[in-house]
Amino acid sequence: MKVLSWSPRIFLLQNVLTDDECDHIIKAATPRLERSGVVEVEGRGRDGVSDVRTSYGMFFDRKEDPVLARVENRLSEATMIPVGHGEGIQVLRYENGQEYKPHFDYFFHEAGTDNGGNRLATVLMYLSDVEEGGETVFPNAAVPASQSREAGYSECAMAGLAYRPRKGDAVVFWSLRTDGTLDAGALHGSCPVTKGTKWAATKWYHVAHYAMDGEIPKSVKHVVFKAPRPPAPPGCKDTQKACSDWADGGECDNNPGFMVGQKGQAGACLYSCNRCDLMDAAMAT
Repeated sequence: MKVLSWSPRIFLLQNVLTDDECDHIIKAATPRLERSGVVEVEGRGRDGVSDVRTSYGMFFDRKEDPVLARVENRLSEATMIPVGHGEGIQVLRYENGQEYKPHFDYFFHEAGTDNGGNRLATVLMYLSDVEEGGETVFPNAAVPASQSREAGYSECAMAGLAYRPRKGDAVVFWSLRTDGTLDAGALHGSCPVTKGTKWAATKWYHVAHYAMDGEIPKSVKHVVFKAPRPPAPPGCKDTQKACSDWADGGECDNNPGFMVGQKGQAGACLYSCNRCDLMDAAMAT
């Protein structure tokens, strides 16, 4: 696995699929292709057609045939995410001028996270080479010095870090940071194909098991890790049990007189507001 970016976390899996596996997936998918949709904000499904996404695609069931099962097992080993956390593989075909404008794979609405929680990571597999265009671009990731128009990258690709499709390779990126927060750096898109045809496959992984084939989805609480606070200096303390929750809710700024204090009187939540530096000044009158 090769590192393309640490922030956002983007990695390259070279030759993760064989030519025969790529050809098999394309052949199996072709009769089932339909115009690609986008997930609606209300979370009603993938049936919303939009100019944002002009490719054609289809979905396989998880481990639908032996080749797909072998590929999914391999991806699970590479990403160290259980197979059961993944949706079925989606296959996409982009022809001349077709694209998928920059978007996030994670969900902002609760309905999108009812099955397996939010999307944790994405694997983009390239099932074919592309003559021109069709790069995967990450607009919020820095453009490396080796990436230029002179090196053959399209104008679209120069909007951020980009990878040119190569048959058998895959790009892995993480939609959530290690602390569980959404990573805006995971914004990505598929640049327009300007010559030839692009075949790709997508594997989305969730934070927990993704129910398929009659399984009952289970709700998953979204947990964000908070680093432990440093020990408080002597004398600096919260006088109310709810101080931490109030501080998280913005009360240090909204109600500073009570939370932080004023001249001659220390606030109730100096520690949670991270204002132990005011302790001596507040008491000095």
